[in-house]
Amino acid sequence: MRIEIGDFILIPTKNQSKEDWLQERSLAIGGSDMGVLFNQNEYNSVTKLFYEKLGRIEPTDLSGNAACHYGNAFEDVVLRDSQYLEINGEKNNHVKNFSEGNKKASHVHFPYMIINKKYPHITCNVDGLKFKDKSITEEDLIHMVEVEGKMPIPEAIIECKTMNTAARDKWIDGMNPTYPWQVKTYCLPFLELNPKIYGEIYVFCYDQSMLGYRIDINEKDEKKISSASNKFQKIMDKGRKIIDKAKLENKNDDETNELLSKIHPEAKSSSPSLGSFLSELFLKKEYIKENETIEGDDLDVEQGLRSKIINQEIKVLNNEKTEISNYFKNKLVKTSSKVIDCNSRGRISYSKRLNINIK
Repeated sequence: MRIEIGDFILIPTKNQSKEDWLQERSLAIGGSDMGVLFNQNEYNSVTKLFYEKLGRIEPTDLSGNAACHYGNAFEDVVLRDSQYLEINGEKNNHVKNFSEGNKKASHVHFPYMIINKKYPHITCNVDGLKFKDKSITEEDLIHMVEVEGKMPIPEAIIECKTMNTAARDKWIDGMNPTYPWQVKTYCLPFLELNPKIYGEIYVFCYDQSMLGYRIDINEKDEKKISSASNKFQKIMDKGRKIIDKAKLENKNDDETNELLSKIHPEAKSSSPSLGSFLSELFLKKEYIKENETIEGDDLDVEQGLRSKIINQEIKVLNNEKTEISNYFKNKLVKTSSKVIDCNSRGRISYSKRLNINIK
């Protein structure tokens, strides 16, 4: 069932099967994909995403991933507790506010996939919508949509995350660089309803702390997201035509993938998974092994020389990095400590491994 309200198309997610949810996501670009398009995701690349969306390869199986499991399990708790957190207040002020019933706003689950006809290739699955009215509930939003035929106008988009301390300390201010792009993408469809809309990201860490971040979206962000998603969608459309033609010509999987490789996105990505993906799906195949040698150009020489220099620099830097790591570990050992707190400049901590987060 699809509900149309003005430029909005809403797909109810209550009782939606996982297969249907994945099918809807495969047809469009989601907020979590945006960090991949901007080469901010260390675990995926735009090239690999291209083949995932076309159904040529299976997405990474996260069914056994503990971080994803508990991220989903704690989502409702984070959404509930985030209503009591003052982002610029004292650390973990939400706990006291919760116990005193001092709710700051309504953060409400919105049980619909959201598509705006102005951005038909983007599908949004928001964790919650923020309202100044502290009395608004999920039932109110469902009634507004399904009975009154109106779209709610939120103050902000809420995104809920969970994170262990090692992951938190890995990033400056504990913020994974893909998260802001995700919540900005979710703001995009609502700009016509609320031009001042912004995002809020709440991160629950397993040391029982909660961090909150305000994410603003500007005109430059809007154009960048729209442009990147449009560009990717056009390549996807070309890919689908290639697959349809290949089926008519009875081409096998390797032959079809070879044709797709001529148009797939060129990613400036440092993701290790991209190299493995290209090797497994293409470079180890017979049709490439049997091909003739091609002639290199000036860029190939330049990149090769740069790789040689980097390898030399890496050896020196790794030695220096190890020396610094040993210094911090020794200091922690001598002081029987786990954390070196440098106040506003960050911290160095040890939790299974050394984390250096200094700015």
